Amino acid sequence: MLKTTVGEYIVGVKFSDKGMPHCFDPNGIDLRKNNFCVVEGQSKNEEMVGFVSSFESCSGMILRKRHLRKVLRKATTKDIEQYHTLKRREKYAIETCRTKVKERKLNMKITDVQFNDESNKIVFHFTADKRIDFRELVKDLASALRSRIELWQIGVRDEAKFFSGFGVCGHPVCCARFINDFKPVSIRMAKEQDIILSPTKISGVCGRLMCCLTFEEDLYRELNEAAHPIGALVTTSKGKGEIVDRNLLKGLYTIQDENGNSYHANKDDIKEVRIPEHIEKKWREARMLKDGEETLPPDDEEETKNDEISYSQQTEDAKGTSTKSSQDTHQDGKAR
Repeated sequence: MLKTTVGEYIVGVKFSDKGMPHCFDPNGIDLRKNNFCVVEGQSKNEEMVGFVSSFESCSGMILRKRHLRKVLRKATTKDIEQYHTLKRREKYAIETCRTKVKERKLNMKITDVQFNDESNKIVFHFTADKRIDFRELVKDLASALRSRIELWQIGVRDEAKFFSGFGVCGHPVCCARFINDFKPVSIRMAKEQDIILSPTKISGVCGRLMCCLTFEEDLYRELNEAAHPIGALVTTSKGKGEIVDRNLLKGLYTIQDENGNSYHANKDDIKEVRIPEHIEKKWREARMLKDGEETLPPDDEEETKNDEISYSQQTEDAKGTSTKSSQDTHQDGKAR
């Protein structure tokens, strides 16, 4: 068990083999990895059984600030038996549902199931490319499982959050670690950060634009306001040239001179700047955008739409699947 010098730590508890652990206050209970424990549930007086998967050291102040739910006690033999019984019921329910979906020839993917014994209700979550008429499926499941049945359609981001995985950065995906609400992500964010518009560069494991594009959006927007755009014609101590690339965080520009040779220069090295009319127009319209704006200048809106279509086509070519990317922003939601 991992503890700090002041004896404070956060315990990670998992309720199934899939997904990431949830953080809990150990509440002074001595726990070891793989120990089963009973923790506070989402609703009042609800208790949940899970197993310890990890520990995270922290100070007592951080522990109090996070307002974590608490571990109530170590699991008894009866608690552990109930946990395994629940997992067997979930497995049977998932298999039954998938069989019924196949029989009905419905184009939907069942991701997980949740039991609520207090109200005798079973909730299935699924993903699908479009809305599904599952009324007959609900009747089949209610008859087979002898319970009230609810089917909830979730987005591919929610599916990635549930199953977890690793991003291109090598870390577990952010949605499974700490993201609670999905914010809209646009292709414009990638453009402002000078990222190559390639599906392999800006797509997450869910196939949509990566959520992390929003993390530093404010910083990049601020840097863009003070930076020279790519395509600007400049004069430095080495002569005239054109900006062909830039590093906004380092404040460096890659300049190509009239002979085709490239060199690096910072903003202070640039003495004169001349921006071609077509570059200035795009630059000026981009700087007009403020946080919270929902509309774009007509020309820029059309350009963004074309970028989205181009990105969608690249994704189709790379994966052989259809990706809905016709809008400027993407956000998954739940629908009943």
